[in-house]
Amino acid sequence: MARIHAYMLSAAVIAATAYPAFLDPNDDSFPLSTYPMFSRPKPEVVSVTAAVALGEAGFERAVPPEYVANSEAMQALQTIRKSVRAGRKSQRQLCEAIAGRIVDANDSDFSAATHIALVTSKVNSIRYLGGDTTPVSRRTHLRCRLKRGAP
Repeated sequence: MARIHAYMLSAAVIAATAYPAFLDPNDDSFPLSTYPMFSRPKPEVVSVTAAVALGEAGFERAVPPEYVANSEAMQALQTIRKSVRAGRKSQRQLCEAIAGRIVDANDSDFSAATHIALVTSKVNSIRYLGGDTTPVSRRTHLRCRLKRGAP
């Protein structure tokens, strides 16, 4: 009798696991997902909005999330996107806040930085992941100066 219960339980688990394969690929539900976000075609060129530190002689470095909002990358990304959509006043406030945090941290990675810029870059995602990070196009929304005290 125990063997029959084991076979029935195994068959039920296998059926539940295979069930999503017979559904519409766009259906997504609990407890088993078809993960449609991974199966839908993605655009080759994508827009990325970010904060970057700029300086002399071509210095450019992405600003880490902790200088934007906190250590969470997605929260920092959303903070930048929201600020850019809200307009110049919001952009200036965020840019100056980031610049102030970098100056206060006295981070040697940013010692050559003179400005912070909020930018939206369009990149070819395939080439980007292959190592070619050159943007297809780039729009600078706002730049602000890092106000460092006299040494």
